[in-house]
Amino acid sequence: MTDETSPEKDDVTKDTADASVADEKAENESAETNEIVQEVAARSVDTDDSASTETQLEELKEALLRSQADLQNSRRRADRDIENAHKYAVEKFVKDLLAVLDSMDRALEIATTSDGFDVAMLEGTQMTHKLLLDTISKHGVEPIDPIGEAFDPQQHQAMSMVESVDHEPNTVMGVMQKGYKLEGRVIRAAMVVVTKTKAD
Repeated sequence: MTDETSPEKDDVTKDTADASVADEKAENESAETNEIVQEVAARSVDTDDSASTETQLEELKEALLRSQADLQNSRRRADRDIENAHKYAVEKFVKDLLAVLDSMDRALEIATTSDGFDVAMLEGTQMTHKLLLDTISKHGVEPIDPIGEAFDPQQHQAMSMVESVDHEPNTVMGVMQKGYKLEGRVIRAAMVVVTKTKAD
């Protein structure tokens, strides 16, 4: 008895084997494709992450620099405020004291122009006046007495203007009330008489 295999059976076996090989090939290709896709995705995620990380790092650096600059500015402002507080702490006291100085100036002016004024009293008043000026000078106070100087609106207050041929225009010809500065800052402007060009 001869064993014959049917051609149909061989075809089915061959088709099955071919199909399994094809399936295996498809699975391999699909697996490779998936691996490639995953790798590309991972790379793009890494690129996005590193790009976003770099951006965040730059933003943080800028924020840090801004914060440091703000801190430095705040320190400078605080130091300046403290320095000004020390410098000008006596400003209110000095302003109150100016009335006393004005009274002494007027008393000395009257004493030197009046006849029969007691010489000992005049000398005592002059010495007291000088002592007072020396004392306030030690604390950074200086008088503004600008006779003969050019008019400066930052330090002088023009009370009147007079024509003069002997002086240049805008020259301080007289002082009605002395001004004072504290550490270079004007705390009271000098009240002055200013010259102007003579009208034709």
